Amino acid sequence: MLLRALLVSIALLVLAPSAAFATLADEQRQGQALVAQLQSGAKTCDDLSNEDFDHIGEYVMGRALGSTTAHQAMNDRMRLMMGDQAEGRMHQVMGARYAGCAGAAGATTGGGMMGGGGMMGGSDGNGGWGAMMRSGDWNWMMGGAWRNMSRQDWQRLQHQWLGTNARSADHGGIGAWAIAALAIAAVLITTLVILAVRRRPPPAASPS
Repeated sequence: MLLRALLVSIALLVLAPSAAFATLADEQRQGQALVAQLQSGAKTCDDLSNEDFDHIGEYVMGRALGSTTAHQAMNDRMRLMMGDQAEGRMHQVMGARYAGCAGAAGATTGGGMMGGGGMMGGSDGNGGWGAMMRSGDWNWMMGGAWRNMSRQDWQRLQHQWLGTNARSADHGGIGAWAIAALAIAAVLITTLVILAVRRRPPPAASPS
Protein backbone atom coordinates (compact mmCIF):
# COMPACT_ATOMS: atom_id res chain seq x y z
CA MET A 1 0.00 0.00 0.00
CA LEU A 2 2.73 2.45 0.98
CA LEU A 3 4.90 1.38 -1.94
CA ARG A 4 1.98 2.03 -4.31
CA ALA A 5 1.48 5.53 -2.84
CA LEU A 6 5.20 6.21 -3.30
CA LEU A 7 5.10 5.11 -6.94
CA VAL A 8 2.03 7.23 -7.61
CA SER A 9 3.69 10.29 -6.08
CA ILE A 10 6.83 9.79 -8.18
CA ALA A 11 4.75 9.31 -11.32
CA LEU A 12 2.85 12.53 -10.67
CA LEU A 13 6.06 14.48 -10.15
CA VAL A 14 7.52 13.12 -13.39
CA LEU A 15 4.44 13.38 -15.60
CA ALA A 16 2.98 16.71 -14.44
CA PRO A 17 5.58 18.92 -16.20
CA SER A 18 5.13 16.95 -19.43
CA ALA A 19 1.36 17.39 -19.21
CA ALA A 20 1.80 21.12 -18.62
CA PHE A 21 4.05 21.42 -21.69
CA ALA A 22 1.54 19.47 -23.79
CA THR A 23 -1.29 21.76 -22.70
CA LEU A 24 0.77 24.89 -23.37
CA ALA A 25 1.78 23.65 -26.83
CA ASP A 26 -1.87 22.94 -27.63
CA GLU A 27 -2.89 26.46 -26.54
CA GLN A 28 -0.17 27.92 -28.75
CA ARG A 29 -1.45 25.92 -31.73
CA GLN A 30 -5.01 27.11 -31.08
CA GLY A 31 -3.77 30.69 -30.88
CA GLN A 32 -1.89 30.33 -34.16
CA ALA A 33 -5.03 28.96 -35.83
CA LEU A 34 -7.07 31.90 -34.55
CA VAL A 35 -4.48 34.36 -35.86
CA ALA A 36 -4.69 32.72 -39.28
CA GLN A 37 -8.50 33.02 -39.21
CA LEU A 38 -8.23 36.71 -38.32
CA GLN A 39 -5.77 37.31 -41.12
CA SER A 40 -7.97 35.54 -43.65
CA GLY A 41 -11.11 37.36 -42.51
CA ALA A 42 -12.80 34.16 -41.38
CA LYS A 43 -13.09 35.68 -37.89
CA THR A 44 -13.32 39.21 -36.53
CA CYS A 45 -12.64 40.64 -33.08
CA ASP A 46 -16.31 40.33 -32.18
CA ASP A 47 -16.14 36.57 -32.81
CA LEU A 48 -13.45 36.00 -30.19
CA SER A 49 -13.89 35.23 -26.50
CA ASN A 50 -11.49 35.97 -23.66
CA GLU A 51 -10.36 32.33 -23.90
CA ASP A 52 -9.56 32.88 -27.59
CA PHE A 53 -7.52 35.96 -26.74
CA ASP A 54 -5.74 33.92 -24.05
CA HIS A 55 -4.73 31.36 -26.69
CA ILE A 56 -3.53 34.12 -29.02
CA GLY A 57 -1.53 35.58 -26.13
CA GLU A 58 0.09 32.20 -25.50
CA TYR A 59 0.94 31.98 -29.21
CA VAL A 60 2.47 35.48 -29.18
CA MET A 61 4.55 34.70 -26.09
CA GLY A 62 5.68 31.35 -27.47
CA ARG A 63 6.71 32.98 -30.73
CA ALA A 64 8.61 35.72 -28.93
CA LEU A 65 10.49 33.28 -26.68
CA GLY A 66 11.04 30.56 -29.28
CA SER A 67 10.93 27.73 -26.73
CA THR A 68 8.11 25.96 -24.91
CA THR A 69 10.42 25.44 -21.94
CA ALA A 70 11.22 29.16 -21.71
CA HIS A 71 7.53 29.96 -22.26
CA GLN A 72 6.49 27.71 -19.36
CA ALA A 73 9.20 29.24 -17.17
CA MET A 74 7.92 32.73 -17.93
CA ASN A 75 4.34 31.71 -17.18
CA ASP A 76 5.48 30.27 -13.85
CA ARG A 77 7.34 33.49 -13.02
CA MET A 78 4.30 35.58 -13.89
CA ARG A 79 2.09 33.45 -11.62
CA LEU A 80 4.59 33.76 -8.80
CA MET A 81 4.85 37.54 -9.12
CA MET A 82 1.28 38.41 -10.15
CA GLY A 83 -0.98 35.50 -9.21
CA ASP A 84 -3.06 33.15 -11.35
CA GLN A 85 -5.77 35.64 -12.30
CA ALA A 86 -3.38 38.39 -13.38
CA GLU A 87 -1.26 35.91 -15.35
CA GLY A 88 -4.34 34.81 -17.29
CA ARG A 89 -5.43 38.41 -17.86
CA MET A 90 -1.96 39.27 -19.17
CA HIS A 91 -2.31 36.62 -21.87
CA GLN A 92 -5.79 37.85 -22.79
CA VAL A 93 -4.67 41.47 -23.10
CA MET A 94 -1.55 40.43 -24.99
CA GLY A 95 -3.67 38.46 -27.46
CA ALA A 96 -6.19 41.25 -27.93
CA ARG A 97 -3.49 43.85 -28.48
CA TYR A 98 -1.62 41.65 -30.95
CA ALA A 99 -4.85 41.05 -32.86
CA GLY A 100 -5.58 44.78 -32.94
CA CYS A 101 -8.86 44.30 -31.09
CA ALA A 102 -8.91 47.59 -29.16
CA GLY A 103 -11.08 47.37 -26.06
CA ALA A 104 -11.37 43.57 -26.15
CA ALA A 105 -10.29 41.80 -22.94
CA GLY A 106 -9.52 45.23 -21.50
CA ALA A 107 -6.87 45.95 -24.15
CA THR A 108 -7.42 49.68 -24.36
CA THR A 109 -4.97 52.08 -25.99
CA GLY A 110 -4.77 54.35 -22.97
CA GLY A 111 -2.71 54.14 -19.80
CA GLY A 112 0.49 53.12 -21.54
CA MET A 113 -1.16 50.58 -23.82
CA MET A 114 0.07 50.34 -27.36
CA GLY A 115 -2.05 52.15 -29.88
CA GLY A 116 -2.36 51.37 -33.57
CA GLY A 117 -3.69 48.35 -35.35
CA GLY A 118 -1.62 45.60 -33.78
CA MET A 119 -1.11 42.60 -36.01
CA MET A 120 -3.84 43.57 -38.45
CA GLY A 121 -2.42 47.06 -38.88
CA GLY A 122 1.15 46.00 -39.67
CA SER A 123 2.69 46.97 -42.97
CA ASP A 124 6.06 45.25 -42.71
CA GLY A 125 4.97 42.15 -44.59
CA ASN A 126 5.11 40.09 -41.40
CA GLY A 127 1.66 40.73 -39.99
CA GLY A 128 2.91 43.66 -37.94
CA TRP A 129 5.09 41.37 -35.85
CA GLY A 130 8.33 43.26 -36.39
CA ALA A 131 6.82 46.63 -35.56
CA MET A 132 5.20 45.31 -32.40
CA MET A 133 8.35 43.62 -31.15
CA ARG A 134 10.27 46.86 -31.69
CA SER A 135 7.81 48.81 -29.55
CA GLY A 136 8.84 49.41 -25.94
CA ASP A 137 5.77 47.64 -24.55
CA TRP A 138 7.12 44.21 -25.49
CA ASN A 139 10.81 44.57 -24.63
CA TRP A 140 10.42 42.75 -21.32
CA MET A 141 9.78 39.48 -23.17
CA MET A 142 12.78 39.70 -25.46
CA GLY A 143 16.32 38.46 -24.96
CA GLY A 144 15.58 36.94 -21.55
CA ALA A 145 15.00 40.37 -19.99
CA TRP A 146 12.12 38.97 -17.93
CA ARG A 147 14.51 36.67 -16.05
CA ASN A 148 16.23 39.68 -14.50
CA MET A 149 13.11 41.64 -13.58
CA SER A 150 12.69 42.57 -9.92
CA ARG A 151 9.40 42.38 -8.06
CA GLN A 152 9.02 46.13 -8.59
CA ASP A 153 9.54 45.64 -12.33
CA TRP A 154 6.72 43.06 -12.40
CA GLN A 155 4.49 45.41 -10.41
CA ARG A 156 5.08 48.20 -12.91
CA LEU A 157 4.41 45.83 -15.81
CA GLN A 158 1.15 44.61 -14.31
CA HIS A 159 0.00 48.14 -13.60
CA GLN A 160 0.90 49.21 -17.14
CA TRP A 161 -0.90 46.34 -18.85
CA LEU A 162 -3.77 45.64 -16.46
CA GLY A 163 -4.07 48.73 -14.30
CA THR A 164 -3.89 46.59 -11.14
CA ASN A 165 -1.26 45.96 -8.50
CA ALA A 166 0.86 42.82 -8.49
CA ARG A 167 0.08 39.82 -6.26
CA SER A 168 -3.61 40.70 -6.18
CA ALA A 169 -4.80 37.18 -6.96
CA ASP A 170 -5.53 34.26 -4.68
CA HIS A 171 -2.77 32.31 -2.90
CA GLY A 172 -0.58 35.42 -2.61
CA GLY A 173 0.69 35.03 -6.14
CA ILE A 174 1.57 31.34 -5.88
CA GLY A 175 0.33 29.46 -8.93
CA ALA A 176 -1.90 26.38 -8.87
CA TRP A 177 0.91 24.25 -10.30
CA ALA A 178 3.24 25.31 -7.48
CA ILE A 179 0.61 24.41 -4.87
CA ALA A 180 0.02 21.01 -6.50
CA ALA A 181 3.76 20.33 -6.63
CA LEU A 182 4.12 21.17 -2.93
CA ALA A 183 1.23 18.85 -2.06
CA ILE A 184 2.74 15.99 -4.07
CA ALA A 185 6.15 16.59 -2.47
CA ALA A 186 4.54 16.46 0.98
CA VAL A 187 2.91 13.11 0.19
CA LEU A 188 6.20 11.76 -1.15
CA ILE A 189 8.18 12.84 1.92
CA THR A 190 5.56 11.45 4.31
CA THR A 191 5.56 8.12 2.46
CA LEU A 192 9.35 7.87 2.60
CA VAL A 193 9.36 8.60 6.34
CA ILE A 194 6.72 5.93 7.02
CA LEU A 195 8.62 3.36 4.95
CA ALA A 196 11.85 4.17 6.78
CA VAL A 197 10.16 3.75 10.18
CA ARG A 198 8.53 0.44 9.22
CA ARG A 199 11.79 -1.00 7.90
CA ARG A 200 13.81 -0.04 11.00
CA PRO A 201 14.84 -3.23 12.83
CA PRO A 202 13.29 -3.71 16.28
CA PRO A 203 15.53 -2.90 19.23
CA ALA A 204 17.55 -5.81 20.59
CA ALA A 205 16.17 -7.44 23.69
CA SER A 206 17.88 -6.50 26.93
CA PRO A 207 19.95 -9.30 28.47
CA SER A 208 18.22 -10.86 31.47
